[in-house]
Amino acid sequence: MHNNYYFLKFLVAELRQKLCYARLKQSFSQEKDELMLGFERQNGEDFWIKCYLGGQFSSLVFLDDFRRAGRNSVDLFSEVLLAEVQEVELYENERAFSIHFLGGYKMLFKLFGNRGNVLLFRDDDYQGQFQKKLKKDQEIVISQLSRPIDQSFEAFLANQGEIKSVFPTFAKEVLAYLQDLDFESKDIHGRWGLIEEVLDLQEKGEFKIYLGPKGVVLSLVPMTLELLWEGTTAIEALNQLFYFHWSIGEFEREKNLIISNLEKRIAKTSLYLQDLEKQQVKRENSISLEEIGHILMANLHAIQEGVTSVTLDDFYRNQPIQIKLNAKMSPIQNAENYYRKAKNFNREVEIWQQNWDRKQSELLIYQRALLDVQEVSTKKGLKPFATYLKVENTSKEIAEDLPYAEYECMGWDIWVGKSAKTNDLLTFKHAKKTDFWLHARDVPGSHVIIRNPQNKPIPKPVIERAASLAAYYSKRQHEKLVPVQMASRKYIRKTKDLAAGQVIVEREEVVMVEPLP
Repeated sequence: MHNNYYFLKFLVAELRQKLCYARLKQSFSQEKDELMLGFERQNGEDFWIKCYLGGQFSSLVFLDDFRRAGRNSVDLFSEVLLAEVQEVELYENERAFSIHFLGGYKMLFKLFGNRGNVLLFRDDDYQGQFQKKLKKDQEIVISQLSRPIDQSFEAFLANQGEIKSVFPTFAKEVLAYLQDLDFESKDIHGRWGLIEEVLDLQEKGEFKIYLGPKGVVLSLVPMTLELLWEGTTAIEALNQLFYFHWSIGEFEREKNLIISNLEKRIAKTSLYLQDLEKQQVKRENSISLEEIGHILMANLHAIQEGVTSVTLDDFYRNQPIQIKLNAKMSPIQNAENYYRKAKNFNREVEIWQQNWDRKQSELLIYQRALLDVQEVSTKKGLKPFATYLKVENTSKEIAEDLPYAEYECMGWDIWVGKSAKTNDLLTFKHAKKTDFWLHARDVPGSHVIIRNPQNKPIPKPVIERAASLAAYYSKRQHEKLVPVQMASRKYIRKTKDLAAGQVIVEREEVVMVEPLP
C-alpha cells in the first residue's frame, strides 16, 4: 500500500517540509522507466527523487546525492528547471499528489499501481508526461482529481455496510485485515467499529514492511507475515521498501514463479504421458488392422458390394467379427484400405514411442530442476533456472496478440482461429503451404491449422483431433457428427470479393467427427 492515499498523506507532509522553496536543478532519465528529479534546498543541500515507474513495480526513492551518467541520458521537463517549489498538494482520496512551481506549473505524480506516471501541467493545461506509452494520461483534468467522499456512518448505513462504496481508498492489505477480524459476520455497528479501528491505525504513521509469498509489501496495519522493517518516517519507509524489493522480494518472487512454472510443466507433462498410456492400452486391446485386411481377403467371396459393414469369422480368435466397410469400394479395395491403414498405424506407433521418450526425458529434467531450485538461497543462484521464469506457451499477452488459440496432440501443434478476421490472418499469414487446413463444412466457424513444417505424414489421431476442434468451434458444435473439410494449406486461396474468413478450397477431403473442445 505504498502508493495508497493513506500512506501518501504522510509522504506529502514530509515532502512539503523538504521541498518548499527548493529549486529543481535537474530533471532527466538515463534508465528505462526511471525519472530523476534533483532539487536544491534553501540550505544548499541536494534532495533527489527517483521515480521508478516499471510495469511490474513502481515506487519513489529519495536520495541525498546522485551522479548523472556521462551519456545515454535525456533531459525532461525543461520548462520547470530552476523553478521554485511553492507547495506540495495531495489529492483527496486519490493516489496522486503534485509539486507546485512558481509560474503556475504543477508536476503531477500519478501513482496508479503499475500505470504510474509523472505529468506536467500549467494553469491546469496539459504540457507533457514521462511515460509516453500511457496515452490516456493526456486526458487527465488535474483540477478534478480530488474525490470528496461522504465517509460518515450515515453514508455507510445508506450503502448497507458495503465498505468499497464508502472507502474505495482502503488498500487490499486493509481489506484483508478486516477479513481476518470477521468483518462480514458483524452487524452494521460492529462493522463500523472495525472501520474506525483501521482508520485509527492508518492515522498513526507506523510503517511496517513485510515479506509475503508475492514479495515485499509496505503496510499501515498489522499483517501475519515476516516483518523486515518498521519505522515512522514515510521517506525512509519507501527507501527501505525499494531496497528490500530488489534484494529480497524479487528473489522470492522469481523463485516462487520458477517453482510454480516447473510444477505446472510437471503436471502438464504427466497428463500428456497419461494420454499416451491410454492410447497404448487402446491400441493393445484393439484388433490389428493388418489382421482385418487378412480376414477380408480370405472372405472376398462372402462380401456383398455396396454394404457399410460385414460380419465374418475371425480365424485369429475363433469368433465372429463385425468389420466396417466403405460402401463405395469393392471388397478387395476395402481390404487394401485396411492394409494401407496398417502401414500408417505402424508409423503412428513410431511417433508414439518418440513422443513417449521425449516427454519422459522432459519430466525428469523438470523434476530435477524443481528439487534443485528449492535449495537456492540467492538471486544469483536462480540464473541457471531463468528459462523457467515464463510459463510455456501460456503467456496471456502473447495469447491476446496471436490470432489463434494453441493446442497440441501427439507432439503436433494445432492452431484454431478466433474470429473471421483472425481466420484470414491464421490461414494466409501464419500458416505455411506445408500445413494442413480444416473447417466445418457449410457453416461459419474457425479455421484450424495442423502445423507441418517438415511436410511429414500426419497421424490419423492428430487429424481427427483437429477436425473435432474445427467442428466444436463452428455453428454445428451441438450436432452429434459434423462433416469437416480438409486440404493442404497450399490448396486454400482467397479472392478480393470474399468476405473475412471466406476462402476457396481445392482438392478437399471430408471427415465425419464428433465436436470436442
